Amino acid sequence: MIIDGAMGTQIQASKISDEQWQELEGCNELLNDSASEVISSIHKAYLKAGADIIKTNTFGALPWVLEDYGIGERTYELALKGAKLVKEACREFSSEQKPRFCAGALGPGTKLPSLGHITYDAMYEGYTQAALGLIDGGVDVFLIETAQDPLQIKAALHALQDVSKEKGFEIPIMVSVTIELSGTMLIGTDATTIYSILEPFDILSLGFNCGTGPEQVAKHVKSLSQICKFPISIHANAGLPQNRGGYTFYPMGPEEFTKLQKSFLEFDGVCMLGGCCGTTPQHILELAKSVEDIKPLPPKGSFPTSIASLFETRALKQDPAPFLIGERSNATGSKAFRELLLAEDYEGTLSVAQQQVRSGAHGIDVSVGFAGRDESKDMLEVITRYTSKILLPLMPDTTQINALEIALKNIGGKPIINSVNLEDGIEKFDKVCSLAKRFGASLVCLTIDEKGMAKTKEQKVEIAERIYELATKKHALNPNDLVFDLLTFTVGSGDSEYFTAAIETIEAIRKFSKRHPEVGFVLGVSNISFGLAKHAREYLNSVFLHHCVEAGLSMAIVNVKNTLPMHKISDEQRKVCEDLLFNRREEGDPLFKFIEYFSDVSTQEEQSDEAYNSLSTREKISKLLIDGDKERMLPLLENAKDEIAPDIIVNEVLINAMKVVGELFGSGKMQLPFVLQSAEVMKASVDFLNPYLPKKEKSSQTTLILGTVKGDVHDVGKNLVDIILSNNGFKVVNIGIKADLEEFLKALKEHQADAIGMSGLLVKSTAVMKENLETMKNLGLNVPVILGGAALTDRFVEEFCRPNYDGPVFYCKDAFEGIEAM
Repeated sequence: MIIDGAMGTQIQASKISDEQWQELEGCNELLNDSASEVISSIHKAYLKAGADIIKTNTFGALPWVLEDYGIGERTYELALKGAKLVKEACREFSSEQKPRFCAGALGPGTKLPSLGHITYDAMYEGYTQAALGLIDGGVDVFLIETAQDPLQIKAALHALQDVSKEKGFEIPIMVSVTIELSGTMLIGTDATTIYSILEPFDILSLGFNCGTGPEQVAKHVKSLSQICKFPISIHANAGLPQNRGGYTFYPMGPEEFTKLQKSFLEFDGVCMLGGCCGTTPQHILELAKSVEDIKPLPPKGSFPTSIASLFETRALKQDPAPFLIGERSNATGSKAFRELLLAEDYEGTLSVAQQQVRSGAHGIDVSVGFAGRDESKDMLEVITRYTSKILLPLMPDTTQINALEIALKNIGGKPIINSVNLEDGIEKFDKVCSLAKRFGASLVCLTIDEKGMAKTKEQKVEIAERIYELATKKHALNPNDLVFDLLTFTVGSGDSEYFTAAIETIEAIRKFSKRHPEVGFVLGVSNISFGLAKHAREYLNSVFLHHCVEAGLSMAIVNVKNTLPMHKISDEQRKVCEDLLFNRREEGDPLFKFIEYFSDVSTQEEQSDEAYNSLSTREKISKLLIDGDKERMLPLLENAKDEIAPDIIVNEVLINAMKVVGELFGSGKMQLPFVLQSAEVMKASVDFLNPYLPKKEKSSQTTLILGTVKGDVHDVGKNLVDIILSNNGFKVVNIGIKADLEEFLKALKEHQADAIGMSGLLVKSTAVMKENLETMKNLGLNVPVILGGAALTDRFVEEFCRPNYDGPVFYCKDAFEGIEAM
């Protein structure tokens, strides 16, 4: 279907008298009343050109926009008149063979709710007024266009859906976002993340408009096509705007614009094309003629169920598991966070979240409820800061419906709600599920019913099944968005009722995951050790977490900083923990044995220090790197550099230790946050030693442009290559993660480099590398390319990469082969 072209630039090209502007020049929506014949003629020009969908001139028919002109009270009137003008024109041109449709177009206005410019409620009310006018004017479809903030989209969706329902209509809603030259929406959201946020919503289509021309939006269309289940729309500008003598000029003519727009039909799901700023009826005429015989491809995209912040998306089921939810932004569980709340130092609470980000959390639980505090106020103050300043997805954690709704009205990303249960009966359960459905959130489901918390495996599975049925059938929630907390109780109380608490939980997870493999599982892991000594708990929690993950646990609420990887727990420590967890009583009471064994953790730490002190300097350096212990590493290096040549420390000791880290990660004995911690220590160590490293004299320095390819955020291996090559005399320009080919090529030209190095951990990254090579070949390039990453193989490079490129292609399985290639 063909969407019409620009309205604003067509108005600028029209003759509007001062009398028609009524001293409010720039308020285009006013012209629906004062110059209706001009607006109508523009609509009809697009209809004559062959447009199927005509947008109303109501982009800014919103109170907070019109108030700038002193006419905010005219929102309904101008929306109504705008819709009537289009509807009348469509009736004139519609036929049975070619029906025409009136799209009620609404923009974002001039304020971003995620930055606090306007509240969700004020935005919802404004969109409601506009929607009433558009519906009364007869629109066939709504178009939320030029969206710049996901929270604005949510407010608009809710208003349009609510008004449609109130009026007894089912009016479909198109959503079109603007991706800036930066590669994201104005608020910082990229194409993948906006899809993840909007995937749960009932929308007709998702697409792009404005901001850039067809050339710049093409890569985002391709990305969206690969993941999107919705039909896709694109109405781009006629190229990038230019300033010519103080006037905005769009350089792309109808033929060039049409050629580029038409190419989008090669992507799955693209079925609506049109124009935005700078396009004219001539652009639309050329486009309509060019595509009239082409049948669009259906949407085929797929994407794992995820949660998202404004800035990034995280799959609910991580590989390797689990999804780590940081638990320290919790007024009950964290003294530091609680004291910040009590002092109303809301900015200070950001430091608690940022610490969890640094520790490797994938998401942040936010629980502000505390006796004597106004939970709704605290939730508002904390959530509004976290959503705009913390990169990770959020988990609002509250039993208060009002506080939960406040959180959801201020989270632009896709959160996961903690939590719903049946303790207070079906009414409250229904309210929480309704909020999850309305705001497109994932949902934690606790196995608690009217009788209390489920303690046995059978009770846990029975209540979980009841919740599953209610959530999926009564509330139509996506089962992939459900994450079940089957609860666990402490094995540290000595109460015989809880001797098998760990077993009941582990086996319940195992059984329910086989019954419903689509759902996820979460636990507050530290509950298993409540009442035991602080440091002893870290061991028990970590061993319990390991067994729960093996049984199917996909998410864990933990203090990431205090979670131990299994390789750091000795066989003896593990046995003592497992005897308690699995109620093994052959050698006596496992609780007493556990308490006695861990009775003086400081003594064990002293013994550990003795063992550490007995190591050679090389062994100490290696151990501290593997342990990710930067605090002890740097003072050690101060003396070690006088004992061992600094280049030997870097190229032998540290590199070999990082190889061990890689092996531990590959075997599942070390989780990604700890790998990153070790990599951080590696970088700090090399930075410290760099002034003492011998500098190799070279006639010219061979330069490599190095980056992780588009769609991949993994950079541990890439950064290691950077370190090793740099310390072997090569110049490395590290362009970071998620790098488009144009970024590689721009850096190649800028630095006059000798080679390009593409890195990526994911399987999909290998396909990106192949596509990059094909594009480089088409551009006539033959610069050497080095490929590396966990998913690459010799065979893939030989069969799919080298044949598609004219220059040398090297496959390097590690950084050392990278040295040889360079």
